[in-house]
Amino acid sequence: MKASDSLASVPKADLHVHQEATRYLDLILAEREGREPYDWAAWRRRLAAELPPGKERLQRIGSVQPVPLERGDDDELFVARFAALMRDHAAAGAWYVEIRCGGEVVTRDGFMSLFRQAEQQVRADYPRLRAEALAIVIHAGQDPDRVDAFADGCIRAAGEGLAGIDFLYAPYDTEADWTPMYRLAERFAEAGLGITAHAGEVSTANIAAAARMPGLTRIGHGIHAAADPALLHLLVDRGVTLECALTCNDYFGVLPDLEQHPLPRLVEAGVAVTLATDNPVQLSTTIEQEYAMAAGLGMSVEQLADFTRNAIRAAFTSDERKSAMLGELAGGGADCSSPVS
Repeated sequence: MKASDSLASVPKADLHVHQEATRYLDLILAEREGREPYDWAAWRRRLAAELPPGKERLQRIGSVQPVPLERGDDDELFVARFAALMRDHAAAGAWYVEIRCGGEVVTRDGFMSLFRQAEQQVRADYPRLRAEALAIVIHAGQDPDRVDAFADGCIRAAGEGLAGIDFLYAPYDTEADWTPMYRLAERFAEAGLGITAHAGEVSTANIAAAARMPGLTRIGHGIHAAADPALLHLLVDRGVTLECALTCNDYFGVLPDLEQHPLPRLVEAGVAVTLATDNPVQLSTTIEQEYAMAAGLGMSVEQLADFTRNAIRAAFTSDERKSAMLGELAGGGADCSSPVS
């Protein structure tokens, strides 16, 4: 049986999706206000016409905020936009999703309580879905006192259920100074937070430095490691899982074309790989589409299921949740993309 023929029956997981706060807020408000939401398809066409594929196009990913985020400050809208993201994933067959939150979102009073409210709303219709939240830490020469204060807030949130940290840094396409990030990572790891970092999306730069970060077990993207046998060996040796976002890679042109995506080479080298949507609203993708794209690159149904197993094993969630999901996978659990009647 071809992978595409049984794709819908494969449980899916997404370890790398950004909250897309104003994008989901725009969708919710557009429905309530009886208007059309922001036209992201037109945005993609304009960007493709203005900029060649590569770093310059990637840097424009956050250039448009369709509605002011302040419009979603109240608890009801805050919960609604997280629930919308979770519901989109559940409807596309996801059993597990980790949502990355930038800015000061995770240090908001009661953040994890509101996040769990969103999860509970979606689980009422899709009981197999589990969700966790990550904080994005951007380190690019920021004021040390501000960074430390934000880190303190993340550590407090860890006590309330925050699952992990995603490091972003500058420069992104050449080697960065990871020393201050290593110090932060040690604090986060001691607090029990899982650690991942963006690296290797546009070049081989920073992959080795990220892989050696204290407490790190995953790298967002990391696809250019396929060009360097030493990096592949390092990832396998350290047990680092890669979060691969095929649509993102394809649109932003960090590779010549999708057919040359190194996903098969990464798998063949023994690197643990997962699939991800990254920015699903902006790029018009779903986790089901990401699995379908992987199937188009030659991945078998069993390999697609392995991506889900890899994601659950690498998840920043409780051992109890991991055991439950792996047990359901081993038992051939029913497709979770259908709502409960």
